Amino acid sequence: MNTRYHAIVVGKGGYVVNEDILEISEPSGISYFEYSHGNIPNNPGVRVKNIALCGLAALEDNPDFPGEKKLADSAVLINKGVINIHFDKIYALYKSRKENPLDTDFDTVRCYAMAAGADSMLINEGTINVYMDNDIEARVSLYGCAMWANARSLMLNKGKINFLGNGSYQSYIRGIGSMDSHLQCINDGEVNVKLDRAYQTRILHTAGSFGSLLNNGKISVDTTGRIMVLGSLMGTRMTNNGEIHIDDRATWLKNIVPYHYQFDPLATAFYEHFPANDLPCSPMVNHGKVSINLYGTEASGKNAVAFGFYLHQVGNNGKFGIHRLENDGEIVINQSGPKKYETAEIGINVQTAENVPTKVQIGRWRTSSKGGFIKYRSAEIDFSQMQLTDFDGNALSKEGIVKQLS
Repeated sequence: MNTRYHAIVVGKGGYVVNEDILEISEPSGISYFEYSHGNIPNNPGVRVKNIALCGLAALEDNPDFPGEKKLADSAVLINKGVINIHFDKIYALYKSRKENPLDTDFDTVRCYAMAAGADSMLINEGTINVYMDNDIEARVSLYGCAMWANARSLMLNKGKINFLGNGSYQSYIRGIGSMDSHLQCINDGEVNVKLDRAYQTRILHTAGSFGSLLNNGKISVDTTGRIMVLGSLMGTRMTNNGEIHIDDRATWLKNIVPYHYQFDPLATAFYEHFPANDLPCSPMVNHGKVSINLYGTEASGKNAVAFGFYLHQVGNNGKFGIHRLENDGEIVINQSGPKKYETAEIGINVQTAENVPTKVQIGRWRTSSKGGFIKYRSAEIDFSQMQLTDFDGNALSKEGIVKQLS
C-alpha cells in the first residue's frame, strides 16, 4: 500500500475505491472543509458552524452558502485500504481561531472517515481508525464519524472500525449512520470504541424514520457517558445477530451545548426514542449475544441505568404505536463499582419522570433471570404473545417478571 497524506474526494455520482493508507491529520487542502446546518429542534433558526476533516468523501460546493461545502449525492465509496483520521490538529486550528474560548455553543469540529450525501453506497472492507487525540479537556462538540451518508443510503462495514484515544466530555461517537431516513446500516465486521472520555456513543444509528440497523458482527464499547449501540428515533427496524459488549464507566456529564439535550448515563444495546407520530413501530430483535457492565460511582449521578433494550417516549399527547421486543439470544447485565443502579433486560421510561404509558408487546423471550427482567415507570405491556423460556428451552412462569418503579 502507498501512504497518502490527503483525502480522496469525488463529486456527485462519483465512484472510488481506496486501496492505500490515507493518513489524514492536516486541516488543509481537499482534506479540510467548512459547512453549516440548521433544523435544530430546540433552537429554531440557528445554524451550527462546522469545520471538518475527511478521508474518503463525496463533496460539492454549496451554492446557498459561498465558501462552504456539502455532501454530494449518489456516490459509491469503497475502502479496501486503511483510513487513519486525527482530531489533534483540526481541534488546535479551531481553538486558535476562537477569540473567546468559552464561546463554543453553536460550533462543532468533525472528522469523517467516509462520508457522502443521499442515495449513496459506502462499503468498508479495510480498516478505519478514528483517533480522538485532541485535548482531553476540549469544550467544543467533537463528532467522530466512521461512515456517514444521508437519506436512502446503504452503509456496510465488512472490515474493522476503531475509535481510539483521549476523547473528551463533549465527544460524540458515530459509527455507521446519519440523521436521515430510509437508511440501511449494516455491520458484518468489527467496531471497537476505546476512549478515555465520551459524552454520547452511537454505533448503528439514525435520527430519521424507517430504514434498518443490522449487526451481524462484533461491537465492543468501552468509554463514559451515554452509550446506545443500535439507536433509532422512530420507525426503524433493529436486529442483532452478532455480539455486543459494553463497558460503561457511567459518568453524569453536564451538557454545555444549548442545542443538545441533557441526559443521564445510559448503557444499552437497543435504544428507541420517540415523540408522537403515526408511523408503525418496527420490531427490535436480538438473536445474538449482549453483555453490559455498568461501573457506578458517585460521579455517575442519580439516574444511571443499563438495559438490553431501552424505550424512551416523549410526551403522551398524540398517537403512539405498539413496540414489539423479541429476544431468543442472550442478554447479560452486570454491575460493578461502589454505587448500584437500576438494570434489567428491558427498560421502559425509567429516566422519564412523566406518566407516558408506552405500549409494548413482548414476543419470544429467552432469559436466565430468576426474577424481574422488565423495569419501567410508565408502560402498557402486552404479554399475550410472549413465549418465555430459559436457555434450555424450558417454559418459565411470567410471575414476577415486571417491576414498576416509583
